[in-house]
Amino acid sequence: MGTVTSAGVLATAGRAAAQGCAMCGSALSPDDPISQAFNWSILFLIAMPYTLFTLAAVWLWVAHRRAASGRRASVIRFPVVPGPPVSAGGPKEV
Repeated sequence: MGTVTSAGVLATAGRAAAQGCAMCGSALSPDDPISQAFNWSILFLIAMPYTLFTLAAVWLWVAHRRAASGRRASVIRFPVVPGPPVSAGGPKEV
């Protein structure tokens, strides 16, 4: 008996939650300014996490590229070894 009651309560609660979401969309007409404002607010709420994630990813990528370019320059640097002095007339051909 308890299992049947639990199943009935869960089935009814599922329908009630679905009706609540449908009421938000059907209560406002498509040309109503409040409906348009509601749609824009949903758009901003959805777009904000993507914007923040993209900004953080670009910042990390730029920081990584800057750090990598500094390491590359220090690896390529060669020591300066003084060579034999060259006369003003240039090297002599033999």
